[in-house]
Amino acid sequence: MAEHTGVSFVGADLYGESLADDRYVDCSFVDADLTEAGSRAAVFEECDFSGAKLNASTHEGSAFLRCRFRRTTWFGAALRECKLTGSRFEQAVLRPLTVDGGDWSYVTLRRADLAGIDLTGVKLAEADLTEADLSRAVLRDCDLDHARMDKAALRDADLRGAVLTGVDLAALRLDGTLVDPDQAMLIAMAHGARVEPR
Repeated sequence: MAEHTGVSFVGADLYGESLADDRYVDCSFVDADLTEAGSRAAVFEECDFSGAKLNASTHEGSAFLRCRFRRTTWFGAALRECKLTGSRFEQAVLRPLTVDGGDWSYVTLRRADLAGIDLTGVKLAEADLTEADLSRAVLRDCDLDHARMDKAALRDADLRGAVLTGVDLAALRLDGTLVDPDQAMLIAMAHGARVEPR
């Protein structure tokens, strides 16, 4: 594994490149073209991808740790079992996006458009999803432990099996949201209902 520290890839044409299993620390990919690029078991730590194009790129088992994705485009990209711990997404284009598992703990996705994305089984513990659009999103079996979801839109989303410990359930917009019976009880109690056996 080659290591790259503090290297500038600003504006670089990396179209279709394979980033293999290298390690990138504090590197800048600002405005770089990574369309159709691929990575497998690569590590990106505290890297800046602002303005970068990651369209149709594929990443398997890679880690993006505390990275910044400001106005980054992920159109048609795929993230399979990737770790995005502590990364920040700001005005990023995330649809359509294929996600297969992974650890997205502590990720910042405030006001992100995640409508219709399948996030089944993704770990989103303590993620910031404030005001995110999760309409029609699939969040089945996600770990949302202590995630911030104030004013998140969950219209017609699927929350069944998701861990909602520490989530402010009273602040969620749940029009048409699919929940399981245990979650329904927690939500009712969060809105002040008394749940008792008949």
